[in-house]
Parts: sequence; C-alpha cells; structure tokens
Amino acid sequence: MANKQAILGAGARFSGKISNARSIEINGYVEADLTTEKVTIGSSGKFLGSVDSELVVIAGEYEGKMQADSVWLTETSRISGEVHYKSLQMDRGAALNCRVVHNWNEAETNNLDEKQENEEGAQEEQS
Repeated sequence: MANKQAILGAGARFSGKISNARSIEINGYVEADLTTEKVTIGSSGKFLGSVDSELVVIAGEYEGKMQADSVWLTETSRISGEVHYKSLQMDRGAALNCRVVHNWNEAETNNLDEKQENEEGAQEEQS
C-alpha cells in the first residue's frame, strides 16, 4: 500500500482531482474530489470537496459532502457540510456543524417498512 499512498505536507496547497491513491494524508490545504480507501486529515489540514472512502480520520477541518464506511473525528476536528456514515466515532471536543446521516441498509429499511404496513393492515382488519 505504501506505493499508493499520497501525503500533502503542512503549508502545501492543492486544487484539482486526486485519483489512484489508496491512502492519502492531508496536512495542508486541499480543494478536490477524492475517492480512496483511507483519508487522514491532520490537525493542520483543511479539505474542501467531496470524499468517498472506507475510512476517514479527521483532526483538522473538513467542508463538503462525505460518504464513508467509518469516520473518526478527533478532539480537534471541525466539520461542516454533509456526512454519510456507517460507523462514527467522535472524541470529546470535535465540532460538527453539518448534516449527519447514518447509511443503513436500504433493503432492510424497505423490509421493515413493508412489515409495519402489513402489521397495521392486519390490525385494521381485526377492528
């Protein structure tokens, strides 16, 4: 994985599209759309844009729309925008000013809705 890792150092600025990186560590300023396995935004890092990733660890600033399996927000993180997640860990001190959405399984949700409708219909018929 080391050959597919990208690191943006503190003080660096990047704007554009990031592709073909399995893991990226951001300690500078980035405006981009990103799809990768793991994103780490360091305490001096700021990211603006969309992220689609399996794991996102944020100690700095994030603004945009995120789609992630697991998200870990450290005590110094500051988040705005929209976060869609399956697993969320938030340390005391993390700041969120965003829409937070749990990505539950759509098929399970549809099955639960149908089950509730069937139960309600059966109750009405018994009345």
